[in-house]
Amino acid sequence: MPVGRVDPSRFWEQVLQVVDEGRVIPVIGPDLLVLSPREPPTFLYALLAERLAQYLELSDEASPASQSLNGVACRYLAQGNDPQDIYSALKAVMPADAELPIPDPLIKLAEIRSLKTFVSITFDSLLERAINQVRFGGQRKTRVLAYSPNRTEDLDPGATDRAIVFHLFGKLSAVPDYAVTEEDTLEFIHSLQNETKRPQRLFDELNQAHLFIIGCSITEWLARFFLRISRRERLLLARGKTDIVADARVRDDAGLVLFLQQFKTGTKIYPGGGALEFVDELHARWTARHPKEAPAAPPIEEPTAAAPMEEGAVFLSYASEDVVHVQRIRDELERAGVDVWFDKADLNAGDDYELKIKRNIERCSLFVPVISANCLTPKRRFFRIEWNHAQSVALQVPPSMQFILPVAVDDTSPSEPFLPDSWSRLHWHRVKDGQVAAAFVDTVRKLYRDYQKSALAQSS
Repeated sequence: MPVGRVDPSRFWEQVLQVVDEGRVIPVIGPDLLVLSPREPPTFLYALLAERLAQYLELSDEASPASQSLNGVACRYLAQGNDPQDIYSALKAVMPADAELPIPDPLIKLAEIRSLKTFVSITFDSLLERAINQVRFGGQRKTRVLAYSPNRTEDLDPGATDRAIVFHLFGKLSAVPDYAVTEEDTLEFIHSLQNETKRPQRLFDELNQAHLFIIGCSITEWLARFFLRISRRERLLLARGKTDIVADARVRDDAGLVLFLQQFKTGTKIYPGGGALEFVDELHARWTARHPKEAPAAPPIEEPTAAAPMEEGAVFLSYASEDVVHVQRIRDELERAGVDVWFDKADLNAGDDYELKIKRNIERCSLFVPVISANCLTPKRRFFRIEWNHAQSVALQVPPSMQFILPVAVDDTSPSEPFLPDSWSRLHWHRVKDGQVAAAFVDTVRKLYRDYQKSALAQSS
């Protein structure tokens, strides 16, 4: 049944059938990121726009469009300011996980376990957190991928049984690797149409699946784009799949509705309201069809690979006994707006783990070995693999750019025989009595930003 009058019972029977068969990929947008259900509800992007305007010291504007994230960014750019500031500022004003409740609609979608692959057009981590909480007892087990025009990530072959969140327009970072403005979105779409840059395995999955486009608050041209990229053939010829749009803006867009009707695209628009109402009804009907039988989170598997790392993040290498010190360093650097990566998994997980660790070192802006007496051991330890690979990467870095920055958390001397000889010639920082010095944070932040500016200049 095309766009137009929809029989509710038939509509929902078809919806639940394809959900149960595992043939649905939800496309999640910002209208599901409701932080408070009270009237009027608070949405994450509206909160971020308000915080961003304050952080960038912009004057108040009455126009609703100027108060959106895109509007705030455009106002800042109109004053001749550096575009780079917007992305690092957004990272700075993003609330910490402890301050950011997981929206109820995302929890409800995560509870529908036949949904495996999710595409998000938002840059936050709320969907990932919802799936981890519901399905993995809070453990970070969801596979997270983020596309950007400068870095193509794609689905792993044969990984469809694993929970996956794919950020189609990038993920929050201090660099412009994610979409904030409408111009950013246009650039992402342009890149996604490039045969050499597109995530082909993702597109193959989108072509085979039924898409639920939920709360994307998308304009007419962006809605048409989503519907087209999910099909190998032109819309007029495409058959065999039904996509559902749950978006009040699309429902009320007479031009788009007419387009979908005329070309018989197989697209249905949810008639019962907007995105929140669709998720509520989907969850209620699915739950009635699958009564809960005290579902427990599946057994937690031992980690076999490192968590994904943002391009250009600072890599913290350490002996596992020093994890408390490393967490303090991480917290101080993140408060300063620096992307930080370190892995808390057991460092003995095999070749696949080692390969991914090495790739992360090659992609980092700065390698920070955290040194202590725990590193002074004749035992074979994984951190030495990290050290050795970092030294080989450092050979490829221009002499004017520092790549290895040791920091000691005790009185360990740079001349200790169990440390690389070349490190004794580097400037060391120290963490004394658990206090991370401001000079160390400032040095890391400067080197990190220098790297990002260099990367931005190369991509322009």
